[in-house]
Amino acid sequence: MDGATDDEFAALADRLTDPKTGMPTPAQVATGADASARGYGMLLQEFGSHDALAAELRSAGRPRTGATPRGRSPIVRGTIAEAEHARFERLKQETGKNESELVREAVHLLLEQHRLVS
Repeated sequence: MDGATDDEFAALADRLTDPKTGMPTPAQVATGADASARGYGMLLQEFGSHDALAAELRSAGRPRTGATPRGRSPIVRGTIAEAEHARFERLKQETGKNESELVREAVHLLLEQHRLVS
């Protein structure tokens, strides 16, 4: 809706939020490779070129952790015993946090314990 007026947006919002507006019929729904091609086509139209789209897709993702807003965050790797890993997996399930969140929390707690951060 490039160049759409506020009235056109309001009319669209009204139509999309109207409970009487039905869902598309299955014949209108794209799936698989067709859906992928349509989505890519929409993005290509928005960004104007394959290069511009590729650059945007490369820059997308989770924001960097830390003070510097750009670039890759430092990565810490290690191995743990199978029994600890099983408990770690259970902790992920119980807390709803992902592995990275729990590792960041654990490192912070360890640094606090050693009085390296407050």
